[in-house]
Amino acid sequence: RDGGMFKRTWFQALAEVPVGVRWVRGWDLAATTDAESKTAAYTAGVKIGRAPDGRFIIGHVVRERASPAGVEALLKSTAQGDGVEVKGSIPQDPGQAGKAQAQGFIKMLAGFTYQASPESGDKETRAQALAAQAEAGNVYLLPGKWNEAFIDELCAFPGGQFADQVDAASRAFMELTQGPQVEGMLLKKRYR
Repeated sequence: RDGGMFKRTWFQALAEVPVGVRWVRGWDLAATTDAESKTAAYTAGVKIGRAPDGRFIIGHVVRERASPAGVEALLKSTAQGDGVEVKGSIPQDPGQAGKAQAQGFIKMLAGFTYQASPESGDKETRAQALAAQAEAGNVYLLPGKWNEAFIDELCAFPGGQFADQVDAASRAFMELTQGPQVEGMLLKKRYR
């Protein structure tokens, strides 16, 4: 339960959200239902915020096994619940089908700030930056029904059965910490 890349004791509870938190929800997508298999992957969406003082806050997690139509409905309802101030990041699988799927999701989420991008690096490499901040005591959790399943999965990673919440959290964390820097570099190149 506590022998992986993350340790249970690294996560502290946070009673209320400080003012000025910037939020990103990262997604890991799957298209399976409970009826198909109890070992099938989940679609997971993890909302992480960064407070002005540098703390990171895991604010909410959704995790479901759903059909392709169910995944679309989950994305849309979660975006509506989060509101327009929460940026969203979804993975784009390689090839034409992945691009078409990502474009379809972005079109469906019109009115929300959602972007799609390919994954780079392996799962463990992508999770290292979040693990480093958690180990340093900089990652907090808002109380929720999702807390136990989320921490269990993180603490079992990379040897656990599932990595969907880890992948979604890693995506949100990287978007939150590196997204604006990358966008800024692209803008500078364009206008030189």
